[in-house]
Amino acid sequence: MKRHRPSRVTFLAVIALLVSLGNGLRLGETIYFWPTLAKYGAHPWYTAVSGGVWLAAAAYLTWGLWLGKAWAWTAAVGGAAGYGSWYWSDRLLLQQPHANWPFTLAFTAVCLAIIYFILFSHKTKQFFRRDAHERKPENPTPA
Repeated sequence: MKRHRPSRVTFLAVIALLVSLGNGLRLGETIYFWPTLAKYGAHPWYTAVSGGVWLAAAAYLTWGLWLGKAWAWTAAVGGAAGYGSWYWSDRLLLQQPHANWPFTLAFTAVCLAIIYFILFSHKTKQFFRRDAHERKPENPTPA
């Protein structure tokens, strides 16, 4: 039975796709500029691995959200928290301090608030719950 994907779930899938593409770009640029990054001590291995991991994770999440897989809701909740935590730990531990940190912090908080508002809305949770119920056998027959 084909189900209608709510527009908010489509929006989340597009956001996950953009995160995937952004990290794919990060990985590609790291490979292309590897000698320059190594020369200036910019941790090319870390940049490549983190870009590749987030590329794969966000691509898999995009697929799960798009198809309405039951696990995608939990993965999106964890992925949003994980990506925000990784971004800020990377920014605070590996990058030079930036004067625009209040704006970036506010932007991160607003983005997470929007994502969590969508994820915890009744329509979204119902959409992903429906997928889990469709997979359970109605009346399992004892052997």
